Amino acid sequence: MTTENIVVAFSSGKDSVYTVNQLAKDKRYNIVSLITTCTENGSVTSHHVDEKLVEKQAEAIGLPLFTIKMNVFTTENFEDELIRTMMYFKEQFGVTKIAYGDLFLEEVKNYKEELLAKHGFQLILPLWKRDTKTLAHEIVKVGYKAAVISVDTTKLSTEVLGKTLTEEWLEQLPPGVDPCGEYGEYHTFVYDGPLFENTVPIEFDMDKMTERDRWKFVGIKTN
Repeated sequence: MTTENIVVAFSSGKDSVYTVNQLAKDKRYNIVSLITTCTENGSVTSHHVDEKLVEKQAEAIGLPLFTIKMNVFTTENFEDELIRTMMYFKEQFGVTKIAYGDLFLEEVKNYKEELLAKHGFQLILPLWKRDTKTLAHEIVKVGYKAAVISVDTTKLSTEVLGKTLTEEWLEQLPPGVDPCGEYGEYHTFVYDGPLFENTVPIEFDMDKMTERDRWKFVGIKTN
């Protein structure tokens, strides 16, 4: 069987980490790099964590990290930079596919598929249509340590910020909250697990919480 080089979009959260976990076991693919998107001040656009933390994650997982930096995050900028990045990996490693950790949002899937297809690339979604309650429990059961780093305050209390996901916590989520937070109810940062060669040291600073619209983000420090 021929192994195909691919890249994985990486946000630092449980779904993207578990996407890497699943693809690492798939003999059809060889992950040549993780790709994350940051603002110029070094904040990961999707989860608002310091890019240095994501670098430590990539080091612990044992994969290179390619960072796309943008002065201003807009849809047009994102599309241009993503395609430019895919062109680079195609030239260097023959990559024609990128994996994401999307779960069930059809409009997001269709948008990415259409954007990539226009330039000759394909989308891989290893977790697509998995039952999100089963998946969330599975991620915890296999040993991934995912700390809650942001919440939609209309859905969840800020008291959960900094807490590591447990099966008990997942069972107690309020009605209407997706167990994997696919609607943005919460985001996580994975600091340890089966893929990790070492724990990523983190410390939460509750005095440095930031707000954006209805979301609150906890401050995170690392050694």
